[in-house]
Amino acid sequence: MLAEFQQALADLTASPERCIRARSNPAVLKEDYQLTEREWRRLVAIVTHEGMACACTVYRANRLAPLAMNIPRTCKSLGTDLRSVVSEFWAAYPESNVHFFVETKRFCRFLEAEIAKGRAFAPEVAGVLAAESAVITAALEESYTEKRNGEAAYATASSSAI
Repeated sequence: MLAEFQQALADLTASPERCIRARSNPAVLKEDYQLTEREWRRLVAIVTHEGMACACTVYRANRLAPLAMNIPRTCKSLGTDLRSVVSEFWAAYPESNVHFFVETKRFCRFLEAEIAKGRAFAPEVAGVLAAESAVITAALEESYTEKRNGEAAYATASSSAI
């Protein structure tokens, strides 16, 4: 059951909403995970600890870092929509990719899909996104270290992750 405890802790750290839900109804932890009584008590203590908010913030900052570093103009052009868009992206892609270009390209594709569905953003978002996404695509291509059958090995192995 240790693996369930570890997964629960990771899930709680990645989701402030899950923490809030667990604070208001700790029984959901037992419903969502197979925990011993001791593990459950520890998780309840963790989610109710004031430091958990900081852990969630650090996690979210680490997920935001590649976007802020690689597509800063897109982030700025989203303005107040940035918070909701990244939250939706993180909900759709709960597992991050440590390769900053891969994570950024996934976000670009997510945002492009939102625009294609007709979601309204500030007028400059689509153009800025297109320009920065092209730069990310080129940087990602340059980051490949091995080639196989004319394709980058990393892209082949991780194509579903992008």
